[in-house]
Amino acid sequence: MKFKIVFYLFLFVSVVLIFQLVNTNKILNHQDQIIQKQNRYELQLKDSLRGMNELLETKDFFTYKSTPQVEAALRAQLLTYNTQKRLNHLIKKLPPNERFLIRSIQLINDQWVMIGFQSDKQWGQSLLRYEKKNNIFELSSIKTVIYPL
Repeated sequence: MKFKIVFYLFLFVSVVLIFQLVNTNKILNHQDQIIQKQNRYELQLKDSLRGMNELLETKDFFTYKSTPQVEAALRAQLLTYNTQKRLNHLIKKLPPNERFLIRSIQLINDQWVMIGFQSDKQWGQSLLRYEKKNNIFELSSIKTVIYPL
């Protein structure tokens, strides 16, 4: 009788241990898959961050760091073309019956500035030459490209 009790107890403990072993193995495999997935995702993020840093370095290379006063004055003068509706006078390629507004301004160096503009039908970019004379910037268009929306 004692032998049967010990035998059944041993059998029960063996079954519980096998169940624990299998269950633990499944949990560990699942956790390992989650960790590997996180590592792959982390590598993708690092690659994406590296690409963004390269893009930022390129953008910074072509960005002119001028004095804030000059940049603010040039931006203010360019944005007056929005309020006075005379961007067509500066950029001759623009259709005369559309109103174009400047959306973005990027100083390239101490002589050039790039602007992005848009109307309700078209958008474009223009490379402008600027020169400061008597606290006013003289602007002239070098190259302009226009695209339909």
